[in-house]
Amino acid sequence: MSQKSRYLIIDKRIITEGEILDFSLFYPNETKTKMILLIETGSNITSDMKVTLRGIEKLYVKDSDHPAYQLYLDSHIQHIAARSDIPTEEKAAIVYEKATEVMNNMFHNPEALGNVQEIQPLVGGFIDIVLHDQNAVESLMQITAHDYYTHTHSINVSIYTISLGSFMGITGDELKTLGTAAVLHDIGKSKVDYNIINKNGRLDDMEFEEMKRHPSEGHTIALKLGITDERILTGIRHHHERLEGGGYPDNLKGDQISKFARIIGVCDVFDALSTKRSYKDPMSSFEALGLMKREFSTHLDMGMVNSFIKMLHKQGKS
Repeated sequence: MSQKSRYLIIDKRIITEGEILDFSLFYPNETKTKMILLIETGSNITSDMKVTLRGIEKLYVKDSDHPAYQLYLDSHIQHIAARSDIPTEEKAAIVYEKATEVMNNMFHNPEALGNVQEIQPLVGGFIDIVLHDQNAVESLMQITAHDYYTHTHSINVSIYTISLGSFMGITGDELKTLGTAAVLHDIGKSKVDYNIINKNGRLDDMEFEEMKRHPSEGHTIALKLGITDERILTGIRHHHERLEGGGYPDNLKGDQISKFARIIGVCDVFDALSTKRSYKDPMSSFEALGLMKREFSTHLDMGMVNSFIKMLHKQGKS
């Protein structure tokens, strides 16, 4: 194998018939000592080429071509999610992997407009998966990260929120706006001390007060990014408000809390309970929902919690 070129494996399933590629594709020879050129830069992908690709186990691009491949992936992610020839579990994994990369970048540079623009096709991708497969929620739950990290938590909450919103009858642009609000709901944590975010144990009172800044910080970031849709802004700012009052940052009650914020609040708590933390093991879905019913009855919208339970029950019976 050439010492001058490095090769990176790619997902061959995203290569679409009829497209002209801005990167070359390679595969290893039988002894894996040399890369063989399969499709050259500028080639139009024909049906015969797609048949050939199916017979190749692993496909690679040169390291120098990887940025061009990433641009291709970004522009095709929603198309991939809508394809019926790729199993739901595989589509979900492709979109989730890309979403993890985008959200990681966003938490490192939260005020970069380009990162926000990259979110939209990912939200659309998750919506397409949910709408095109009656078992999508179960498939998506299987690929969500089970250890708690801020950026993967945001993706998980977005997946649950889109699924619950769709189950509740939210459609079209409203569902996409809801998904955007959910994926951005914790962006304010990028302004909270790193040691508090990643503390190996429970927060003390002073640390918790610092953590409570993140919804208002997120609201400020969203405004700086030019987001003006009040549904997104309230979803970010008010997902920790409580129906009985006493939440933060604005101590709202009942119907003062927007529908988006209440949906995100339910999904936020569910993911927090069902993922592993440094100081606790994850709960099963049954255990998490049982705790939410018993101990969060005055905090969360129980109608939405019941809808979440019905959604999962429907998936289990499908």
